[in-house]
Amino acid sequence: MNFRFTVLETSLNRAEFRWKWHRFVQRSSVLGIVVGLLLLLLGVSILQGWITDQNLVLALFGVLCAASLVAWMILVIAIMAATLDRRWLASVVERADRRFLDRLHTLLFLEGRRGDQPTESFAVHIARQAQAVLAEKTPPGPFSPATPLAWLGAFALVVAGLLLFNHSFAPWQRLVAAQKTKPPPVEAADKPLELSGPSTNNFEQNKTWGEVRITDPGMDLKLTKVDVVPLQIEAAANQALRDVRWFSTVNGATETQHPLPPPAEPRYAVFQPTIYLDEYGLSDWDVMTYYARADTEPTNSYASEVYFLEVRPFREDILKMPGGAGGKAYRALSELSGLIGRQQHVIRQTHQHIQRPPEQETLRTQDRKKLAEAEHDLGGAAQHLYAKMAAEMENQSIGDALDNLAKAEKSLESANRHLQNNVMPEAQNQERLALAELIAARKMFQKAVTDDPGAFDEQNPDQEEPPPIAESSRKLKEMAEFRDEAKAAREFVGKTLEQQRDLERRTRAAPLTQYSRLSEQERQLQRSLGDFQEQHPQVFKGTKTESDQAQKLMSKAADTLQNRSGEARTATQQATSALEQLSQAMQDQAAGHQLADAYKLKQMLDRQIQKFDQRSRPDSKMPDEELQSTVKEAKQTVDQLKKTAEQEPTRELFGEPLRDALSGQNKVDLDAKLQKLQAAQDEATKQEAAGEAKQRLANVSKAFSDSEPKALQMARQNDSLKPNDTDSFAQGMAELNNLIRQLEAQRPLSKEDQAKQCREGLMYLQGGMKSRFGDNDRGAQILAELEQMLKAEKPMDIDELKRIMESLQHFSVETSEQLARKEDQPSVMNIDPARLPPVYRGRIQKYFEKLSEK
Repeated sequence: MNFRFTVLETSLNRAEFRWKWHRFVQRSSVLGIVVGLLLLLLGVSILQGWITDQNLVLALFGVLCAASLVAWMILVIAIMAATLDRRWLASVVERADRRFLDRLHTLLFLEGRRGDQPTESFAVHIARQAQAVLAEKTPPGPFSPATPLAWLGAFALVVAGLLLFNHSFAPWQRLVAAQKTKPPPVEAADKPLELSGPSTNNFEQNKTWGEVRITDPGMDLKLTKVDVVPLQIEAAANQALRDVRWFSTVNGATETQHPLPPPAEPRYAVFQPTIYLDEYGLSDWDVMTYYARADTEPTNSYASEVYFLEVRPFREDILKMPGGAGGKAYRALSELSGLIGRQQHVIRQTHQHIQRPPEQETLRTQDRKKLAEAEHDLGGAAQHLYAKMAAEMENQSIGDALDNLAKAEKSLESANRHLQNNVMPEAQNQERLALAELIAARKMFQKAVTDDPGAFDEQNPDQEEPPPIAESSRKLKEMAEFRDEAKAAREFVGKTLEQQRDLERRTRAAPLTQYSRLSEQERQLQRSLGDFQEQHPQVFKGTKTESDQAQKLMSKAADTLQNRSGEARTATQQATSALEQLSQAMQDQAAGHQLADAYKLKQMLDRQIQKFDQRSRPDSKMPDEELQSTVKEAKQTVDQLKKTAEQEPTRELFGEPLRDALSGQNKVDLDAKLQKLQAAQDEATKQEAAGEAKQRLANVSKAFSDSEPKALQMARQNDSLKPNDTDSFAQGMAELNNLIRQLEAQRPLSKEDQAKQCREGLMYLQGGMKSRFGDNDRGAQILAELEQMLKAEKPMDIDELKRIMESLQHFSVETSEQLARKEDQPSVMNIDPARLPPVYRGRIQKYFEKLSEK
């Protein structure tokens, strides 16, 4: 090729190569992205169960690979065979490097006029100029690599996502494992006249199975100590049953085994034992846990669900508590019972998880996480209930109940940790221990109320007189002082702990000659801790054991260092561990104390809301001096609550609603309303400002309740000591049925217990009758007969009681059917035809005329 056109061809060929290379990278990346997404869709289809056949998966994978290879080869051939316009290439090169000016376009123009001498001379001159440009500096690429690199990056992300998906979920391995667990297919019989056995028989021969159920009562029960519980236990398996028994434990104690007779049939058995609660020595508020288990010949074992029998006092005895159903004692007992019921539910769920765990590991992990979260929430609820009871009943002797509640909190947190770490046997032990401690807390609280009912007496809890303003101000001041002092103490102990850790590290590395100097530093740490404790005894009041242990071990560490003993390193390590325990104990004590203060603040807040509500009424006679004092107290209360919600160690004990209500614009608006009320002069403004302040404070009070643990909120919303209206009728029938069983078994009750049980059943029946059937004359007549029989002085007639029971059962069935039929009937509306337009009336008339002709 002539020199004058070599520069032209070089530039254009280089540009064409780069264009084809960029196009190849871009198109190949797009093809790879499409193939990767199709493979991802194939994996998802396997996981979702849309594709369950290995051969189909291999076929789809082969077709996809073959189609991808063919598409890529077509793409390469098409790019290599592509012919680009030379003028367009020249324009692209010249735009990329302005030094060319229009030289390439000129050479292209002169290329068609070869042979002309002037043209040749001019072309040579231009070519030398272009060559000089190339020699000076290599021209930049005419095509930007950004687009192909972006597509290549997207392809790399798809590949990474595909590899991560396969590593995390392993769809092919799961498909292979699922295929292996399938029972082998039943081979077709060679002879058409010989029928193969049912598919269930083949399944039973290839896979062992068994099941144990407690079908009666098949639910948790809340009974009195004189009730009778008939059980029905069913066991079935495809192998011979070897041993069937049921287990019971009272208040989380050691399990007691109750053997059952050998089954009459090898693979199926039904047992009907009866539980007489008085035989187990159960008293009020005890909880019996029970379940059944069956073993088969090849050492397989199957267990039933876990159920709970809760022994409660008669309803009339519960209502005799100080303050009645609205008193503090009743509410605390109800909330304790709510937490116990929630813990029973978690224990049952854990038992189910162990007996029948999900096949997939991810599902098992999710179940354990949910159980752990439930136990953590219950632990927080126990901590909050402890603080609430301590705040509301600080002058009552409920220390034993609170101690058991604190133990339950620790056991619940321990169960949470074991569930997270998949240590299931220990998790179950901690769950049962927590249940036992919650039950003990409830029993101790009931005992405290029974022993000294006067201390819990409430004449009218809804209109309780608030403490004087001076006392409230004093309490607020004490709370603020304790918060500051506790914070200083925690910081001091934390600093001491860091110095002790540093001393321990230096002891491990120091030679024996330096032990004397380290001993003096250890004694200095010990003296400073002792001096601080003497100056602030209040914050160390609940950590005396941990503090004394830390002082003792620090003194021992100093002695071993002074004597250059070989135990010095171990002694300093023990002193560090003791200080860590002291620091944690102080953290826990401060959290508990300040949480109790938070509930005292909540009480003050509610009283302030009542006062502002009274002041917002036109007939209010509140003096201005009392109003100003209440506003001042409200400001202090809100400020202390804000610190409780936002500062450690209580910050994590409350949810977001309380922090939201006391921060940002909400706090500004609240302060503005209180300031407006404080500055109000005329009566109308005071009433309006009092109503606005009441509403703002009510929002804070609601946010406080919404920030408590969910388990405690649920326990407060539902009265755990009272059966639901829908269950009252069934509860009353059960009470009468238990009474009949006791009389038939000739197990006479005391006259007092028998009378209470009769009144209990009648009370439940009356409440359930009204809620389920409304005012019904026949039902009221049957209950009147029952009431008349119960009031009679003569011994109870079993036959008469059975007759009334049958009448109640028939009444319940017939009335329920009538109500169901009534609800199923379509509603009929009477429409006045005169109110319809004429055109509609005509159409309706023609429609009925046609119907009559048929």
